[in-house]
Amino acid sequence: MRWPEDMSDWYQTFADDLWLRPDDVGAEEAAFIKKALRLREAQSVLDAPCGAGRIAIHLAHAGCNVTGVDLRRSFTDRAAARSRRERQSARFLALDLREMEFSSEFHGIYNWLGSFGYFSNTENLDVTRRYAKALRPGGRLLIDQPNRETLLRHFVARRAIRGCVTENRWDGETQRVESDRIVQRNGKTEHNRTSMRLYTPGQMRSLFERVGLDVEAMYGSHDGELYTRSSRRLIVVGRKMESADPAMQVAARASGH
Repeated sequence: MRWPEDMSDWYQTFADDLWLRPDDVGAEEAAFIKKALRLREAQSVLDAPCGAGRIAIHLAHAGCNVTGVDLRRSFTDRAAARSRRERQSARFLALDLREMEFSSEFHGIYNWLGSFGYFSNTENLDVTRRYAKALRPGGRLLIDQPNRETLLRHFVARRAIRGCVTENRWDGETQRVESDRIVQRNGKTEHNRTSMRLYTPGQMRSLFERVGLDVEAMYGSHDGELYTRSSRRLIVVGRKMESADPAMQVAARASGH
């Protein structure tokens, strides 16, 4: 097939119903995130992007003060409505990740289930920097991606599941996996294309360190198994040092302190 030359804004047109998992799924994932971020009751956590809040609501029930951010207002409205129905006080904001302006507000932040790497390399770094700025000193950031090495070792160029055909390709130059999900709706063929930059563990560590975060752990599954080259996931957790200046933190690492 012929792929579009520019897929930089694919997330603007991707079909709503292909983004979300069922609302009642997420309790075990939320428990893992809470443990990995070392969140205690009444501490603040940012879910960005949050989708329709399926993880965020579970964390609210667990006693966290939750803020969710997503580009799609239909998602944040749905999450807010669910929060009210379930008598939780989570807040949800319709906002582009590249426009977040939080500062030293959260004890923990997470980007879950392959929602990182949507933008250019420069923009991905900027989003990570915004996450770091939003953390309190000592707070933690978690980013979850597919494990690039496993994905490439078992790369599937074409897959058909329940009427949806997915065609994939790997661009080694840009280090992105690009997919086209082809769905038949009302007699028409609908293309939903995605493009995601996948990072190696070393690249992810460098990304964290550039914004002033020390990598504390790498997990390979949502069950909390430690990362190995054969893991299905690459889940990185980094902690913001007490000094808020990334340049000072880099200097401290170089000096061995």
